[in-house]
Amino acid sequence: MKNTVKILILMAMGLFLGSCYNDTFPEEEEGPAPTDVSYSEKIQPLWNTDCTSCHPSIAQPDLSSNNSYNSLINGGFVIPGNADDSVLYQSLLGSNGVSLMPTSGQWPISQIKLVESWINEGAKDN
Repeated sequence: MKNTVKILILMAMGLFLGSCYNDTFPEEEEGPAPTDVSYSEKIQPLWNTDCTSCHPSIAQPDLSSNNSYNSLINGGFVIPGNADDSVLYQSLLGSNGVSLMPTSGQWPISQIKLVESWINEGAKDN
């Protein structure tokens, strides 16, 4: 009887310990990078949704509709043609010691890829 109880306890412990792991959500499929990304149609709406509450005209970069493009380009936050070295792109990933933005949590990869494509296509004001 004692051996049966020990075996049952060991089995229960094995099941309990075997069930302890971290679930992760599957990565979003990257698919092809977007092309011909329009700043006014695709990028500015992202700022309007998640960024302008913290980056109005008094905080840099100013991401309000009238000033965002000039603030990003002239403020050194974007290096046209080079997303990897652009502070804006690094902030969306929280990489290279740059704080993650938005502070509410990382955007879906599809939105980050959109900004990356826009920068790598030359960060046009279109």
